[in-house]
Amino acid sequence: MSKELSHESRSKSRPELTNAQSELAVRRGRQQLRTQTVAEPWMRSASTSSIWMRKPNARSPPPSERSRSSNRAGSLTRQERPRTEENVLVDVLPSFEMYNTLHRHIPQGNVNPDCHDFPPGYQEVQAQHNIIMRSTDQPTETQALDFQAPEIRRNSSSAAMNNLRAFSTQHISIHNSTSRFQEDPEPIEDDLNHADNINIDKLYSLPKLATPVEVTVRITKHAPKPHEKPEEESILKEYTSGDIIHGYCIIENKSTQPLQFEMFYVTLEGYTSLIDKQMGKRTLKRFLRMVDLSASWSYSDIQLSTGVKVVPGDVDFDNSILGLNNNRILEPGVKYKKFFMFKLPNQLLDVTCKQEQFSHCLLPPSFGIDKFRNHGKYSAIKVNSILGFGHIGVKGSPIMTVDMVDENLSINYTVDARIVGKDKRTQKLNIMREVDYNIRVVPFAFCCPIAGEQTVEKQLSFLLKDVQKRVDALERIFARLESNEPIKGNDVRGTDIDGTVDDTSQVDESELLRCKLDQLQLARNISTSDHDSEKNPKDLFSNTNKVETQFSYRVRSKSSSGLKSGIFSSLLGGPAPTSSKNDQTREKVSRAGLIVITAEIPEQSLPYRSPSLLRKTNKFENKNHYDQENWLQLQELIPQELKQVLDHLDIELTCIQSNNSKPGEPPEIQSITTELICITAKSDNSIPVKLNWKLLMDEDRLMKMKKTYSDLHKKINALNKKFDANVTKLNELYNMHDTSLAPRELRFNDIIPSQLFNNVDSLANLEVDIVNLNDVFKKQTHTLRENSPDNISSVPSSSSLQKSGSNGFLSATFSGSSSEHSRSSSSIKFVEQIVHEWNYCGPLKYKRNITVNLQYNDNLKETLVPNFESCLCSRFYCVRVNIKFEHRIGTATIDIPVEIKSFHNI
Repeated sequence: MSKELSHESRSKSRPELTNAQSELAVRRGRQQLRTQTVAEPWMRSASTSSIWMRKPNARSPPPSERSRSSNRAGSLTRQERPRTEENVLVDVLPSFEMYNTLHRHIPQGNVNPDCHDFPPGYQEVQAQHNIIMRSTDQPTETQALDFQAPEIRRNSSSAAMNNLRAFSTQHISIHNSTSRFQEDPEPIEDDLNHADNINIDKLYSLPKLATPVEVTVRITKHAPKPHEKPEEESILKEYTSGDIIHGYCIIENKSTQPLQFEMFYVTLEGYTSLIDKQMGKRTLKRFLRMVDLSASWSYSDIQLSTGVKVVPGDVDFDNSILGLNNNRILEPGVKYKKFFMFKLPNQLLDVTCKQEQFSHCLLPPSFGIDKFRNHGKYSAIKVNSILGFGHIGVKGSPIMTVDMVDENLSINYTVDARIVGKDKRTQKLNIMREVDYNIRVVPFAFCCPIAGEQTVEKQLSFLLKDVQKRVDALERIFARLESNEPIKGNDVRGTDIDGTVDDTSQVDESELLRCKLDQLQLARNISTSDHDSEKNPKDLFSNTNKVETQFSYRVRSKSSSGLKSGIFSSLLGGPAPTSSKNDQTREKVSRAGLIVITAEIPEQSLPYRSPSLLRKTNKFENKNHYDQENWLQLQELIPQELKQVLDHLDIELTCIQSNNSKPGEPPEIQSITTELICITAKSDNSIPVKLNWKLLMDEDRLMKMKKTYSDLHKKINALNKKFDANVTKLNELYNMHDTSLAPRELRFNDIIPSQLFNNVDSLANLEVDIVNLNDVFKKQTHTLRENSPDNISSVPSSSSLQKSGSNGFLSATFSGSSSEHSRSSSSIKFVEQIVHEWNYCGPLKYKRNITVNLQYNDNLKETLVPNFESCLCSRFYCVRVNIKFEHRIGTATIDIPVEIKSFHNI
């Protein structure tokens, strides 16, 4: 939506514009780029949450784009880089009315060319909007009223809903692409209507007709210019938040006859695809859709956002004509070219997530590939074991990496070009040609803490109380049905129709206040019965920053004589001692206790990791000038202390020995290993709560939660069937008190809304996939640093050797070779740098600090995508530290959550 209309191009000879285009025609502004010497603060646009702009000051207007000239190196700061005014990015902030009309509807091109008139004014468009929209274009009640308060829902069923609404989630059969699982699918309106348009959401449902029209999409490094051959972008290019996507489309009629079309659209789209093979269902949620108005067909002369001057009808270097004809006819053998440009937003619109989860309104990274799109066009892609990724070898192919996700889940970004026409035989709308160009997106990780965000435990508690309250209301209503009594106000308490039943009962002030809170939907988020939370409001948002686990140990030893004889006889070449019943009876427990392992959740993060060839292609110095500027500007938003890479974990061990334990230090550590745990959660309905690693890693707790909501799901289905079977009688009981008023309809959705039912279904079908990666980090012994001569003696002391373990002790005692000496030196480094030593803190209590180094292996083939949460899927990470003790005591394990982010230097 970053396009504007030139006033000079408007004339009386042009046909009448559509309503949104008329608004676009009167909104013209251009922001010229001037040299900035200081970093300006960023502010969020009031019109849309997906556009970020510079805060203007008295010296310079807010710039929108930097020069795309290449930079000789990435070492210069943002202030030192030279700039040119060759290309300018124009950001137009549209109103919601303009966004709805232009963004959601496709003009069919049946405007009378003989009707000449000036475009209508903005006030006229606003007043006539509800009149020109046909009833089939109005959002259905379940879609449009999800964001309204209960009292508004009851009175708005017949009103025209022209508010901006979220993208709908589609459930499509993978066996038959035309069948749908939607409750009330709207028929496709193919005929002309008063609004001269169709809903853009129906564009994805139009049938595809084989036509001799060929459409090509190309992505370029810089903004393409007429009469100059552009340099194409690498297929391995990774885009981040705020980056610019430049390119062009070529439309060619391969037949020998002219072809008529109705509309041509170029969009940037992001969607999540989830496959359920058992149910034969494919779930699609489109979370991003941006339309380039200058690239799409229209009667308007919309100036390019790049500021490049284009003369419609001019012939380019490849003999293609710039622009499309106003008569919407593709001449045979003629190529038409349209330039496009998209700017990736920093975040999505607020209405993207109906659950109002802020983390769901952030851009997710490219994740897996959609193998079911275009009849399995990309299903044959395999990962090259040497390169670490794979594609089909053509421009526009998705990049498949080893990101630990199955083929049934994917997050995709595409630049789509669609040309819509009519079948000459049936006169029905169809897609003449559809082409997609896949791009790889790794969004920037903004480190903005969310104040007042509730924990998953509180969110689940509020949701369960809300569902149970409504189920109880249904049971009270059915109890009235069995006794043939009128439905009273207390029977519908806690539902959307609470307060609509007037039973002439006395209502005190507390009851009035409760009704008002219910109408404002505050009762869902504030538990009035939770007295502890009222006394301690901080408990609602408590979030510990530590993880802890416990490990109990027992050390069994034999008598000293048996131990010495066994050791020395084996070292001197004698026969190994045989175990006997008497030796087993000598074994006794000499030491026992409890080791408490504690670690803080780190604030720093691990860097995003991709295959080596992708890292090389997307280095900072290989970016164009604007991408470099954008990257530096984004990094300025990150606090300095959080820019550091997480390279180690600090773990504290506290040993509490038993009272009858033998005096002495706790058991020594033999080795430390690390694993990276990848946690992927998914559901075919929007996840209503903010998940965390602790819930997903606790299998018992997760299964208990799923069973709870699965039982509720079955119970609600049974109540729904019972309600439908007795709906007539229930409405009589509902209207029995209000005989003087018009009859009102009692609906099941008034008690349990469809959105709440979807929330229950989502948690009941939540799936979690956990993958352990053992070779992500280097071994701890390979991360040891060389000690300086001042810190360590050339000859290891006996005490240090004893601390290094029995192997080091025996090696130093019975061998004087250089190799054994080197091994002893490594053991000392391991003790001094990694495991350290036990410190006496009091009677029967010791403490020890461990430093676990985290360094990626050089030959790592897996791709570690950044953490993210979206409506249908999420990805979390944990580092599992395994601490193995000597004397076969066992291995203690602790899982520490970590984040992987992409803002580190590339």
